[in-house]
Amino acid sequence: MPNASAASAGLFSGLVLLVVIVIGFGFRRAGVGWVPAVALLLAYLATPGLLACLGALDRYDTPPAPALVLLLGLTLLTVAVVLSRLGTRLAAGVGMGAVVALQAFRIPVELLLHRLYDEGDVPLQMTYSGRNFDMVSGVSGLILGAWLLSGGRVPRAAVLAWNVLGFALLANIIGVAILCTPAPFRQFTEGPPNLLPSTFPYIWLPSFLVQVALGSHLLVFRQLWLQREERVSPTAEPGAAADGGA
Repeated sequence: MPNASAASAGLFSGLVLLVVIVIGFGFRRAGVGWVPAVALLLAYLATPGLLACLGALDRYDTPPAPALVLLLGLTLLTVAVVLSRLGTRLAAGVGMGAVVALQAFRIPVELLLHRLYDEGDVPLQMTYSGRNFDMVSGVSGLILGAWLLSGGRVPRAAVLAWNVLGFALLANIIGVAILCTPAPFRQFTEGPPNLLPSTFPYIWLPSFLVQVALGSHLLVFRQLWLQREERVSPTAEPGAAADGGA
């Protein structure tokens, strides 16, 4: 990415740091110890960043591309974490409003992607001017999350519908981004290829920020399921995943 400015890299790194801090507060609220938190930071940030700096993710011509293999592994890890005891603790210890509102970080991500497009480093398809509609998830998540955090009552079906939409929009841009990489199956050939998965610090977009968005959607699904179980079981005590919890 020869045209990316130092300002863009600085803004992007600052956003990553901010999301790390917010997640750290969520882990603390859920009573998660520092050992699993550090382990996850090593998996999602340190390891991908080091591999990108060493040039180990640069090959795309012969499948499987190392960067895409790494990201597939991290995606499977995200699913495993949410389904694990750690995910159960997060679902019960962090309010749904906070989890939904976290998706607002996708707004500055979209602005930064458009900045990179203006600098000639990502294709149009990966921006809100092309095939990326994540801005919808970010804005709606901010509004819905703020409403829940303020104690507003939102029908469970409405939260589920929002979460399904956000999940679908995330899957859409992941697919578009993959098809923009310079792999043999590249479909969007106009404009520069997508080299974010192999470039430092932008590797953190798919290795960390995308995983945060995915994990948050999966966590909302778990929280909705916990709510359903509480309503079905007459002996269940109200959990922390209630509609307006922070």
